[in-house]
Amino acid sequence: MNKLTTSLLLTSTAFIAGNVAMAADSGSLFERERLTGDWGGARTDLEEYGITPFFYYDAIVGANVSGGIQDDEEFTGQIYAGLDFDFEKLFGWESTTMKLSVVNRHGDSVSKNVGGVYDPMTIYGGPDGQKTILYQIAIETYLNDSLSLKFGRDSQDSDFANDDLYRYSLSTSINGPIRAMMLNQPQIVSFPLGLWHARLKYEHSEEHTFKFGAYQNSQDIWENIPGTDFGWDSDEGITFMAQYDWTPTIYDRPAQLYVGVAHAEVDYTKFSGGDANSSSRLYAHFDFQPTEDLTLFAFGAYTSQDDLAMMPLQVSVGANYKGLIPGREDDRTVAFITYGELSDEYGDSIGQDLDYEMVYEVGHRIQLTPAVYIQPAVQYINNPGGTGDIDDAVVIGAWIGASF
Repeated sequence: MNKLTTSLLLTSTAFIAGNVAMAADSGSLFERERLTGDWGGARTDLEEYGITPFFYYDAIVGANVSGGIQDDEEFTGQIYAGLDFDFEKLFGWESTTMKLSVVNRHGDSVSKNVGGVYDPMTIYGGPDGQKTILYQIAIETYLNDSLSLKFGRDSQDSDFANDDLYRYSLSTSINGPIRAMMLNQPQIVSFPLGLWHARLKYEHSEEHTFKFGAYQNSQDIWENIPGTDFGWDSDEGITFMAQYDWTPTIYDRPAQLYVGVAHAEVDYTKFSGGDANSSSRLYAHFDFQPTEDLTLFAFGAYTSQDDLAMMPLQVSVGANYKGLIPGREDDRTVAFITYGELSDEYGDSIGQDLDYEMVYEVGHRIQLTPAVYIQPAVQYINNPGGTGDIDDAVVIGAWIGASF
């Protein structure tokens, strides 16, 4: 049985499971926010009590059809499930919530046969990440009307260097937090890697928000994904985050700007030799809605420490159009471009003359129902790996997701 057939069977199984559960529930399939409905009223009862369960399944089928190292097709999927607790309803603790979640990732990616820095199948967790991971154990409480504290285990991209607009891309060049900050010797980590942290958020007004955080980190964090390891080893360090968010109106149209810095106090190995005990990176994002349905955005990150950073500079731009096709008001048409500049010193350390990698992507998300979508997309990877030795690649794929 080939991988494409396997992926179709798994997707069909998810839909069948949803339909079986729906048979005992009222309400139209095409109107439900979740495929399994209200569980005969049990879900609503739980939410009124203070417990909100969630379960999402998504999968990507991808094929490298031209260029790269060799042709390939793969399937990767993930389950994200957990519980949101409202402690005010449960225990009378005002303005306090908790999130508990797990993630299961399975399958493989075409990335190894494309040969690029960015992965064309964003929900692939790498060779050490395709497993079940205890992700979030995070409590948030409002100390007053404008100041909140969150602590426990979570990833930086829940609060920093991320935006919902990024989540429409099949490529890690856009999807998730700014990828250059995570490569090789990371300053930050992303879903689904939860680390010990504390984060303060100060909402000065509707337009101005300030966030500060401190997160567990280590040089080899991706090779030792902790899961249920709640320890903090002696060789681990800490990343400090600060971000300012501004949501103005420009010519009476909504806009958003955030700027931030990540500073990691971690033992790093310099590509040029020797060691360093810290690294810093600046990042920024801007988006603007020139019309009600179109959003344009750009973001990037930069560090001068190219003796530590595999990718000192990344710049990305994108467009997201809602309802481009008449009669399909909830669909999204998306386009993205990313430029990633690779470090000369990193190249020297691996015996390669490196330059840049660029990723172009277009896709269309079809919202089949409020609970189910499918998103075909095409990616063109220019100069995979930045060496000039690998032919430009074309990757076609489809992303399928459902809320249960």
